[in-house]
Amino acid sequence: MAEAKTTETTEDDSMVDEYKLINLIADGTTTQIWEVKEEGATTSFVMKRLLPEPMKNPEIVATMKLEAKVAGALDHPNLIYLHKFVKSKQHVYLLMDYFRAPNLRSQLSSDRLSVQSRLRKLIESTAMALGHMHEKGWVHKDIKPENILISKSSEVKVIDFGLAVPVAKGLGKLFGKPKTVQGTRSYIAPETIKKLPLGPGADVYSLGITIFEVLTGKTPFHGENPKEVLLKHIGERPVAPSSINPNVAPEFDEFVLKMLAKKPEDRFQSMEEVVSSLRNVKMFKAEISEIIAQNKAKADQEEKESMQEKRLDSRADARLSQLVKDDPKLAAELIAQRKANTKKKPTPEPPKEKKPQPAPQQQQPPQPMPGGYPPQYQQPMYPPQPMPPGQPMPGQPMMYPPQYQGQPMPPQGYPPQGYPQQPYPPQQQPQQPPPQQQQPPQPQPGQPQPGQPAAPPPQPPPAAAPQSQAPPKPEQPPAPQQPAAQQSDDSKKQEKNDDDLPFMDELPDVI
Repeated sequence: MAEAKTTETTEDDSMVDEYKLINLIADGTTTQIWEVKEEGATTSFVMKRLLPEPMKNPEIVATMKLEAKVAGALDHPNLIYLHKFVKSKQHVYLLMDYFRAPNLRSQLSSDRLSVQSRLRKLIESTAMALGHMHEKGWVHKDIKPENILISKSSEVKVIDFGLAVPVAKGLGKLFGKPKTVQGTRSYIAPETIKKLPLGPGADVYSLGITIFEVLTGKTPFHGENPKEVLLKHIGERPVAPSSINPNVAPEFDEFVLKMLAKKPEDRFQSMEEVVSSLRNVKMFKAEISEIIAQNKAKADQEEKESMQEKRLDSRADARLSQLVKDDPKLAAELIAQRKANTKKKPTPEPPKEKKPQPAPQQQQPPQPMPGGYPPQYQQPMYPPQPMPPGQPMPGQPMMYPPQYQGQPMPPQGYPPQGYPQQPYPPQQQPQQPPPQQQQPPQPQPGQPQPGQPAAPPPQPPPAAAPQSQAPPKPEQPPAPQQPAAQQSDDSKKQEKNDDDLPFMDELPDVI
């Protein structure tokens, strides 16, 4: 009969003994978890099956056998129920109840707030299951989110008894020292690391680490290597969960930190004490159900706004599609305009454009004479052309004599006939006005016609001559056309005349 089963299994890999493999639930390095059904039955079971290579390792097989021994001694609604253990040349597996719920790890990754809303029930159920194990003389020793199953209705099952050890009692506390350190480093108790005899306190500590992770999203101790994490379990005090999650109540901080005490005697002494103390503790400042409702309302509002935007976009696209059908030419123009507007989006100015510009004095031509020209003569004598600062007008190197300062400027045609048209030497600054005999007679105001050359006016009266011939003040010397280098030196010595500043905008037109 046994040979028939072996032949059947060899021929059909979907069968293990009388059980048909339905669905692969989990795949590990040494075992696979399958949903199976017995031939001709409808009830599903879970099969924890060793892979072919690990079956050759006696230590792995012994661990599977120990798990079967522990599970067979337990009978609690919050512990997974074992139906049978099979060990043969072809297969080594455990057959257990199929509890259709994900483990705590997957739920923490997807919706931690939902787990927090069921945390009280989770702690009570897990603690009562472990309390039953302790009464039967076993320490689980590997409590972590992967080994706790919890349904949406808060029904809990504790699984995986492969690392369980007997509770140290009597002489076992003195001589029952473990040979090796076994456990998951993020959840392992300090006495396990020190290879001390283990009691219920080891499971209290591991459950406290699990609660801390549910509250904060991470375990309390981290390091760059496994040894650093283990040393922190032994010597570093964990932070309060409320320092990471402000919604944790202060009294629940004390509850969790007591479970994480370094010495077993400073923790809760039994799981029954954990359950009784939890009933009088406020866990959160704000109810988790209210936070979930607020988050849901916010998410619904964001989804509603997003749908409205999509609806508006779809309506616009529909109108555009209809427009394309009715008038393709106009639609093409609108699309081109939209693309052009997209390309013309303003871009931030580069930082270099915000730097202050250099002083305008070095770029401006010489300022007009004090007092300026009369309004009727503020028109260009030559066609406006851009000239470099400090260079004389081509073909007309003229100056405005001091005796004509403040007098009306003749119309186009200035200078009058007979006035010498010789500029100053390029490298010298005239300090005195030109000789009096070279000054042309001053024209009478109002007689010259605009646009015509003016005739030489009669000699001004003697009373006015001294005033017009008086040398100019040092602060306001004549401003003839001169080289740029000499002009920059003189401009440093001169003070700006505020009355001349309004003519700066008109200065290019005069040139």
